[in-house]
Amino acid sequence: MVKSKVSLIAKVCIVAVVVFLLPVFASAEQPTYGFHAGDYEFTLSGNGSSDHSLKRTDFSTSLGLGYFPMDNFEVALRQSIGLNDRESSSWNGASVLAIDYHFNLGQIQPLLGANFGYSYGEGINDEWGAGPEAGVKVFLNNTTFIRALVQYEFPVSGSFSSDGRFIYGLGLGLKF
Repeated sequence: MVKSKVSLIAKVCIVAVVVFLLPVFASAEQPTYGFHAGDYEFTLSGNGSSDHSLKRTDFSTSLGLGYFPMDNFEVALRQSIGLNDRESSSWNGASVLAIDYHFNLGQIQPLLGANFGYSYGEGINDEWGAGPEAGVKVFLNNTTFIRALVQYEFPVSGSFSSDGRFIYGLGLGLKF
């Protein structure tokens, strides 16, 4: 009989504690994912690029700084530097301005946008380029994310289909 009274008292105490603590947990701040007006982001990425037929590939590193003038809408400046070792070692770079819209799905943020920039260096034609881009940012917490991005860039003075190249990257970003 004593055992059943103790277990009944224990059950009532547990229920009472849960009921009294429930408002505390309900009012606890939940992580906020996504981007809002006034946010900035910094990204560091490893990139690869291939010609339109995916036969010639180079690798590079990119730094980016983005600003959100409106919720989910980003303007970013990215700087890439790369090395290739085909016939002889050479370097190349690109300075790019991008505009992206982020679809706020919580922890996962798909994005669509466009970019415009200038490519330069040894072993390549210095030229202006532009193209569409798509990707996804997956938040690890409310300020840190992993970004996967694919761009198709074509020379402004060339053909979209025969002179373009794919640029793909994977990186880490911080929202502040």
